[in-house]
Amino acid sequence: MKILDIELSDLEVVNIYTTALEGGIGYWAVCDEYRWQYLYEDWENDIVKPLDPDQVLVVLSDTEETDFKDEHLTPAKIRAGVKLLIEQFPHKYQIINDNQFHVDADGADLVVQLGLFGEVVYG
Repeated sequence: MKILDIELSDLEVVNIYTTALEGGIGYWAVCDEYRWQYLYEDWENDIVKPLDPDQVLVVLSDTEETDFKDEHLTPAKIRAGVKLLIEQFPHKYQIINDNQFHVDADGADLVVQLGLFGEVVYG
């Protein structure tokens, strides 16, 4: 059953990416280079550059407690994770301010895991 069909804007993808890296996934993944600024044309006004679906936003590596190969996080994987989140964890997201998709750090963690692995592996 399709619960909800959401078309994420590039800004929503960047917001999920930022929330995951700054608060959600640090207990199971690390990154060597986190540069959110290059995704924006004007970050003070929340204007992002157009994202290529397969653009690598960041390469995630395992921590001492986890064991997986380096994973490339892309807009396409974030969008896939959001679809699975809506189906499997409908209580973990909100639609706010004129239909904007919103997750907290826990929800962003789930989006990234679902997008990368197809399931929740950690936490």
